[in-house]
Amino acid sequence: MESNTQVLMTEARLQRAFIKLMAQEGFDRLTVQKLTRIAGINRGTFYLHYLDKFDLLAHYEGELVQQVTEIFQRYTKPVRVTDTSPTRDAFWQFFQYAYRQRALLITLLQSPASSLMTQTKAVINQVVGVPLTKEMPTDFAQELISQGILDFIIFWLTRPEVLAPRAAYTIFVQSRTLSPQQLLTE
Repeated sequence: MESNTQVLMTEARLQRAFIKLMAQEGFDRLTVQKLTRIAGINRGTFYLHYLDKFDLLAHYEGELVQQVTEIFQRYTKPVRVTDTSPTRDAFWQFFQYAYRQRALLITLLQSPASSLMTQTKAVINQVVGVPLTKEMPTDFAQELISQGILDFIIFWLTRPEVLAPRAAYTIFVQSRTLSPQQLLTE
């Protein structure tokens, strides 16, 4: 029986191999054989934990969505933009988590094979709730909000020099209080 340390090391190697192959070849060309070879693990070990590459993809998506959901259930949304200690704020915690998981998160958010974008939007829509605007239909308002948040996260985490979570969070919170016109003017 494998020890917890061995299992964690195997999972880490497998995840690094998955991210590398997704970047090089995409999900369609990814095979269990290539994955296990690059991860340096036995195919039998892979099949002990996963049915196939689709099961592995679903596992990664499920893990990320579960963690994001737990963050938004455990912590409150920001109340004030001027709060200097956001440690109890859900979006602050989300930014911290996204930064730690950035390689896997970006790999899945940018992959056509992954449903992570759709799943994450659903979580964000639950957190944000129903916008109370009469200016546009609710579904359009929700899409603008959830897609805007995900676009911000993707933009932040794919920059050549990724900002620290606190700096990105500060920009994010400021952007939530400004109109597009205000963002474009001095």
